[in-house]
Amino acid sequence: MLTYLCRTMKPDPTLADRVAAVRILREHHVWAAARSFAAVDDRSSPARRRFRSLMAADALLDAVMLLAQSAEPPRAIDTLARHDGRWHCAMRAGLSRRSHKADHADLSAAVLMALLKTFPRSSRRRASRTSTLQTIGSSLHDH
Repeated sequence: MLTYLCRTMKPDPTLADRVAAVRILREHHVWAAARSFAAVDDRSSPARRRFRSLMAADALLDAVMLLAQSAEPPRAIDTLARHDGRWHCAMRAGLSRRSHKADHADLSAAVLMALLKTFPRSSRRRASRTSTLQTIGSSLHDH
């Protein structure tokens, strides 16, 4: 029922960094992540109705968990612990062995950051590769 929610997940590559910079997670951060999920835009989707009801109830952690469980492949929390006033969350995608870690003073923010880190950040790689190619290209023309 919810497995198609994340068909084309391409989260904002800066969202995890923005969440890391805030004291507590806010509703607009969760909505920003949710925009990447296809079912949130589908008005007839049961997932959309469930997500919206969680957001209306200010249940941000539950809403983030719904997104994680609805991703394809589903995301699952490996570890969740609190040390020295910070939440540490490790999450993995499907059967992957790689665990993506995040920590934050706010529990919901730590889980959202870990979720966002489970998705490829191709835009950063592409930007880095482009700037490297520009540097190489400009050095070739400096003679």
